[in-house]
Amino acid sequence: MCDPAKEPLQILAPNPSALTGPGTTTFLIGQDHVAVIDPGPDDADHLEAVARAGRDRIGHILVTHAHRDHSAGAARLSRLTGAPVLAYGDARAGR
Repeated sequence: MCDPAKEPLQILAPNPSALTGPGTTTFLIGQDHVAVIDPGPDDADHLEAVARAGRDRIGHILVTHAHRDHSAGAARLSRLTGAPVLAYGDARAGR
């Protein structure tokens, strides 16, 4: 799985666009307890790949901001893994 001494595991979402480039990158960090950073779009195949990569060790889902390409999959991934979603407010928070 992930090794905290190395770079985080990166999984590219299948949502290429002018804004996302080849797609949104979802990061998994940690080894025994894995955190997902920006789960990406609400795409079942992508989120299932993230859950598989976490190997039942996903403990937290972190959303850095409310853009749909980063946050829309958070609720589905939470249902798949049982991990809570941690985020900072709504789309206007932090402005």
